[in-house]
Amino acid sequence: IGSLGKSANEAGVQNVTVKNVAFSGTTNGLRIKSWERSSNSFAKQIVFDGATMDNVKNPIIIDQHYCPHNEGCPTE
Repeated sequence: IGSLGKSANEAGVQNVTVKNVAFSGTTNGLRIKSWERSSNSFAKQIVFDGATMDNVKNPIIIDQHYCPHNEGCPTE
């Protein structure tokens, strides 16, 4: 689930279920990311169930300050 809040008036996501998934040799597994800025966006009622991981660099990551390459990212 990603890039929440990139636009200030963007809607959020809700009622998401991720079930019985397998990650192998990936950078990220279960991930929620949002931009560091004020917005109307949200993530709620998210369920991760039955995930298996093998050789995953970031098995679970929640990033509330997403900014690729740390340049030109909105913060307000």
